[in-house]
Amino acid sequence: MLKAAWLIDKVGPKGARTEIAAIKVAAPRAALNVLDRAIQLHGGARVSQDFPLAGAWAGLRTLRLADGPDEVHLRTITRMELGRRPEGTAVHNDASAARATGDAVPQPHGAG
Repeated sequence: MLKAAWLIDKVGPKGARTEIAAIKVAAPRAALNVLDRAIQLHGGARVSQDFPLAGAWAGLRTLRLADGPDEVHLRTITRMELGRRPEGTAVHNDASAARATGDAVPQPHGAG
């Protein structure tokens, strides 16, 4: 989070897009993980309306949707990272790599 804030100060929000998207995924997930552990620690009673943990969990869960679902942010990160690869390099799977080198093409598990 600190790196994203520093980058925003130095290069602006457009220059920090990848880090901003990463924080929008990582922060709510981390908070939900901590809260889920607290619920586990305190047992089933903590998911009742008698205690604030269930309400806090529901509130935190909406953070993963508030500024777009995680998948949107992960797509942004992927596009930005793929855009950073050196010019002329291709993204390919194991089968295309094997064809290019003349090696045996990997088959799905259980295929001939």
